[in-house]
Amino acid sequence: MNTLTKLAASSAFALSLSLTAATPAMAGGDEPIVVQSKAVMEQWQKQTTRDLNRALAFSPTSGKLRADNGIVQISFTLGADGKAENIELYDRSANLTAVRIAKRAVRKLGTLDEVPVKNRAQARFLASIIFADNADIHERLAAKLKKSEQTRMASADVDGEYISVGI
Repeated sequence: MNTLTKLAASSAFALSLSLTAATPAMAGGDEPIVVQSKAVMEQWQKQTTRDLNRALAFSPTSGKLRADNGIVQISFTLGADGKAENIELYDRSANLTAVRIAKRAVRKLGTLDEVPVKNRAQARFLASIIFADNADIHERLAAKLKKSEQTRMASADVDGEYISVGI
């Protein structure tokens, strides 16, 4: 379900959304985030992936500033208007231009209020986006991201409380 998109004006590839929330996640120590239907979740993933890729592809960049190769992870919650809010940098190996592009793309997501979980207001999301100049670099970064996400999901700390996107 990984999607590559050619970013306009930067010749970079970006891995965007692929939600991996088939199992309940805890939200802020309250109630578990319960997925209503695996099939509906997969459909939501596909649509949200397309939306994020579109936002990444049309993200404005200046001639001098360009996203470098790396991974950007953005955490956020769902606002009352169905848009991302509390958008924060979670982790990065890419430059600040990539962070700005990633945050702008997350802000443009319009399908978040349709996430098929029972307690949307408590859901926390983690979008992982890969910026790469070519497919080989993308593949290497995707393997690194997959390994780090497996480690994060296996840990029992609070970081495991996110609905992950971008894997």
